[in-house]
Amino acid sequence: MYQIIAHAKPKKESEHFGEFLGAYATLFIDFKEIDGAYVLAKHYIENEGWEIIELEDEYFIINSIEDMAEDYQQYYYEVFEYGYSLIFNTYDSIGEE
Repeated sequence: MYQIIAHAKPKKESEHFGEFLGAYATLFIDFKEIDGAYVLAKHYIENEGWEIIELEDEYFIINSIEDMAEDYQQYYYEVFEYGYSLIFNTYDSIGEE
């Protein structure tokens, strides 16, 4: 499993437009190769109504639940059930970035 992080902002047609300035999206994805995981990460984030500002080059390999930050461990089994888990850590002002 990979952990990929992106900085994103809501698209104009998104339900979140006007509510949030942006978010740091954390995606956990169960995929064999990192290149394909990045393609899917872009798809899932954009499909939720967000425009990617930056997709971080650095990623993490998660081999067990202990490899995940404690805040995210609740999503571990969801990744294997659905293939991915996407968490948006939103902010609504520049000072919160």
